[in-house]
Amino acid sequence: MKKVLNDKIINIENTPIFDNKFLFSYLESDYIWENIEVFYMSELLKNKENTELLNNLNWKYAMYSEVYSPKDELEIFVQLFNYAIDNNKKIHIIWVTLKEELDILEEYYIKSGFLREDVNCFIPDFKNTFVTVSVNIENLIWRGSDYKANRENIFFIPPVRESGQNKAMFKGLNRGSIAWIYIKNYNDFNIKFLSDSIKNEHILPLTFAKVFKYNLNAIWFKGVEKDLIISY
Repeated sequence: MKKVLNDKIINIENTPIFDNKFLFSYLESDYIWENIEVFYMSELLKNKENTELLNNLNWKYAMYSEVYSPKDELEIFVQLFNYAIDNNKKIHIIWVTLKEELDILEEYYIKSGFLREDVNCFIPDFKNTFVTVSVNIENLIWRGSDYKANRENIFFIPPVRESGQNKAMFKGLNRGSIAWIYIKNYNDFNIKFLSDSIKNEHILPLTFAKVFKYNLNAIWFKGVEKDLIISY
């Protein structure tokens, strides 16, 4: 068995070398640290609910995305981002869903010198940056086309967005601008999705190790470690 660390993969002593099993660590955190303000987009966006639209979806479940609209979410993100930069405050935003949010964040990371141009990826110094973000696992699992089959079962806040936004979240993970995958329910369904994402190379193993544990350590959050073994 092999252990996937922040920057390398090592053989675990006294385990078979060729068993094709990889051990990852997940940090289950309460996201509390006195020097960082944590904002849940789900709580802030709830105040922007379009109640009239929610009550009149009329089986057009994909319209749920507009109940908590991308425009309102982006407005909240910009307010939080400007608050952090203008006041030199470290903040972490849980549950971004939009490419437009990542565009703002990545422009900031470029100005901060975090872009490694030879591989076109970011290597942020999370200890010394004012804004970091997480994506919720549901916004990786689902996309707008899934509303037809799943209906209100995937009514999350912020909502599941269109396919292009889903792809942007995966790109942000692999490019290094999204620090973390937020998992409220660490259940078998979510674990299978994570395993499949690695097996299908939607998320690279070293990247997965970072967004599963090591980036959160770098931001200074603490928590309880859980093991995830994935067989290739």
